[in-house]
Amino acid sequence: MVMVTFVMTLPAMAYDFMADGLAYLINEDGKTVTVTYLDRRKSTNYDQLTEVVIPSTVVNPDNNKQYSVTTIGESAFYSNKTITKLTIPPSIVRMEKDAFGSSLSKCSLYISDLARWCAIVFENNVANPFYSSMPFYLNGELVSDLVIPKGVNIINNFAFSRCKSLKTLKIEADVPTISRNAFNNCSNLTSVVITGNVTKVDSSAFQSCSKLTTVTLPESVDTIGPSVFTSCSSLTEFVCPPNLRHITSRAFNQCSKLQRVVLGPYIQTIGQSAFSNCKVLSEVNFPETVRAIGSNAFYNCAALEDINLSINCTDIRNNAFDKTKWLDNQPDGEVAYLGYVAYTYKGTMPEAYHLVLRDSIVGIAQYAFYNQKTLDKVTLPFTVYDLGGWSFSNCSNIKEVHCKMKEPRFTRSQYNLYGDWAVFLGVNLSGVKLYVPVGCRQAYASTVWNYFGEIIEEGAVMGDVTGDNKVDVEDVNKVINVILGIITDSEQKDICDVNNDSKVDVEDMNGIINLILGLPFFNH
Repeated sequence: MVMVTFVMTLPAMAYDFMADGLAYLINEDGKTVTVTYLDRRKSTNYDQLTEVVIPSTVVNPDNNKQYSVTTIGESAFYSNKTITKLTIPPSIVRMEKDAFGSSLSKCSLYISDLARWCAIVFENNVANPFYSSMPFYLNGELVSDLVIPKGVNIINNFAFSRCKSLKTLKIEADVPTISRNAFNNCSNLTSVVITGNVTKVDSSAFQSCSKLTTVTLPESVDTIGPSVFTSCSSLTEFVCPPNLRHITSRAFNQCSKLQRVVLGPYIQTIGQSAFSNCKVLSEVNFPETVRAIGSNAFYNCAALEDINLSINCTDIRNNAFDKTKWLDNQPDGEVAYLGYVAYTYKGTMPEAYHLVLRDSIVGIAQYAFYNQKTLDKVTLPFTVYDLGGWSFSNCSNIKEVHCKMKEPRFTRSQYNLYGDWAVFLGVNLSGVKLYVPVGCRQAYASTVWNYFGEIIEEGAVMGDVTGDNKVDVEDVNKVINVILGIITDSEQKDICDVNNDSKVDVEDMNGIINLILGLPFFNH
């Protein structure tokens, strides 16, 4: 029992020496020390101090040996309630987890070297004294308009997290990254201007900056991390830097006043919940480069009505545009189409329903027709390129699937029909007939589509406008003759309208060439 008591007590009061009212642990290198707690078990830790000046060096009074002070240890000042002034020296390189807590609410923070402060490693947000929302003094002056100048080469995680005295921020430093949580919860920050060569703004960097109204990022930024501007509830507009390629998950989630977003010319993906719950967002441009939109990306963007997606956007995840004005405006009893993607069936599907998807679509959204129990037959156009995951899962009464695609299609990630992205999960495919174009049975049978009970060839060979049961240069020549007006017969012209867009043009010709080359009709 004596030994157990000793082991349990030691961590609460373990330090090597004291100097000027502070307790120190000697680090393993024997040259540096960590400021530690007096007694972690008591809420009166350092209750005799009102002003704390942590020195750059300290002398052990027991042996007169001098040490550099480099670390503020775990929970060192966590429970203190009496300190009103705290001075941190440039020698500090690390603050361990929970070094400070919200109990220092009446304290002011003083530092003298901004670059050294930005380089401190904070193990969590409670390691930073700003967690207590204390005023911030740099070289004796209260900081509300912070400029991080050239010469600073790093801004570490949590560097200014919860710094309530900041009102404006300008970063001129050539740092490659604004690290995660660097300025999150700076609740009085109104504007951010970054002019350096920053390439990445990491996750949650400005999360919950509730008064932030303007953000200016340099052209060099090509990556913004998850939740960067989540809950920035005063932000009304955001213009993406031109080289940005990905809007990551939850980047602008809960930005309740965001009205306008200008996406850059190279945006490729919009991540999960990127703009969810931006209820007044009404203006978003979608460049032709956008190819994928994540689940819930614009969920509950109630004011969003105009959505113009190009043919390149084939991958739309579940609920991406649910609870939007666009979806509200779609007629009941019909398939809602987003650009060239079948998004969902709106309303109640009739009994024994034959779903014939529009010719020219290139994709089906994830979960588009999930759990439609009255779905009896499905006809997929030959232009479909991307089958959304779980798009027909739990449609347990499907009896026939008619695929007009010359080659079997899969989800974007190419998982099989019963994999994690199962297209027909919950459907007993052994009792479903699969109809495919003439000459394509073997192509389907050699893939996971062979789970269907029977594969039957039907119809004419896709792209065969000459009627010789093959697709070759003669078919291309016939389309060219229609385009040039050499063939004028209306019936022949209809046959040459391969993509069924009511005209014969270069798209029909290019589509046939793709088929000859073994490519999809719409070659991505």
